[in-house]
Amino acid sequence: MAYSINSNIINRIMDHGRKLTKGCGTHCRDFRIMTSPMRKGTLVLRWTTINIDNPDRPVQCFRYACFDRRGKPLQCSVHYADNAEANEFFESLKTHYQQVFSNDHKLSNYV
Repeated sequence: MAYSINSNIINRIMDHGRKLTKGCGTHCRDFRIMTSPMRKGTLVLRWTTINIDNPDRPVQCFRYACFDRRGKPLQCSVHYADNAEANEFFESLKTHYQQVFSNDHKLSNYV
């Protein structure tokens, strides 16, 4: 069953992404709005941070924020007891919207 996200909800979540980018301190990119059966009723915003303080060894990390189905931020963290549980979560994620930079979300086409 396909799940579609209303453009108003995408805009709310990506407005939050713009705030994250302003306070990032590193390079933030590849924003994705995702769902997982392990987090029923939750939209997950995933983005990548890239720290290039040392250009010879850039550090890239995934970051996550949770939202309800109306685009309201939730207080949750994406942490798991072990690698198997974490991998199960990562593999279960399905992308419903994606863009490279948060500041152009109102110009992008939706997935």
